[in-house]
Amino acid sequence: MLIRVHSNRISLSLVFMLLTILVTLTVSSCSSEIVEVPVDKIVEKEVPVEVIKEVEVIREVAVGQQIIKEAVKGAPQLPDVYTDSNGGITVSGSATISVEPDLAILDMGVEAFGKTVSFARSDAAIAMDAIVSSLKSEGVLEKDIQTQRLNISPKYEWQEISIGSQVTNKQVLTGYSVSNYVRVKIRDLDHVGKIVDSASESGGDFVRVNGISFNLEDTYNLMPQLREQAVQNAFMKADEYASAAGLRLGSITSLSEVGSSSPSSAIGNQMRAMSALIESPISGGELQVSLTVLAVFGID
Repeated sequence: MLIRVHSNRISLSLVFMLLTILVTLTVSSCSSEIVEVPVDKIVEKEVPVEVIKEVEVIREVAVGQQIIKEAVKGAPQLPDVYTDSNGGITVSGSATISVEPDLAILDMGVEAFGKTVSFARSDAAIAMDAIVSSLKSEGVLEKDIQTQRLNISPKYEWQEISIGSQVTNKQVLTGYSVSNYVRVKIRDLDHVGKIVDSASESGGDFVRVNGISFNLEDTYNLMPQLREQAVQNAFMKADEYASAAGLRLGSITSLSEVGSSSPSSAIGNQMRAMSALIESPISGGELQVSLTVLAVFGID
């Protein structure tokens, strides 16, 4: 009996020792698996605190070419307004000068009709020669008389034609039309009406007047004043925009001339020659010469 009891005690001790070893091995195995996880993989899944803060507290708002940064949620204070390297104010500047014309442009000619081209062309040529002679006698230079267009075309009419018991319409050639138009520069503006009347009477019923316009032959001497005023106008506009936006205007970075308008005024429609008892009143009035520039200013 004593020997059996001793044997049982030894068995219990062995069982306890085996359980202790098994638990220790299990714990050791779990610990080794945790330790062996690479540290860099854990770090890759983490978002830096600084990045999160930056996204949360900074907001960029585009206003024209400016970028306004607003600070929110207690972030460090940022500048109220700033511009990037491509920012600026772009404006146009214009100037206009009123001047008296020094040139009248007369568009006149002749139109003749005949049964044949020869007859129509002959009548038109005689009438045009008379007009040119009249213009020269009034002091118009030959170089200021320029042919603009010469046209010869057939003329047709619709006529009713009976074919048997049926009546039909058919185009019938009735003759030919010849027209010849010139562009005349008149430099003596005090006698424009007299020159036009004389030329119209010389050509008779074949004369046609398409109109007369007034122009300034050379605007070169006006350009310096126009450019200066246009640039000043651009500076004034840019300064007003900068003040309205709460900005400080910088220096000009780009300047280009968009173009200038050609001064011209036209009067009259197509008229047939009439017998004039008094001189036709024709006045040149005033012309407006304009120029526009495009300017880009920086912002300080």
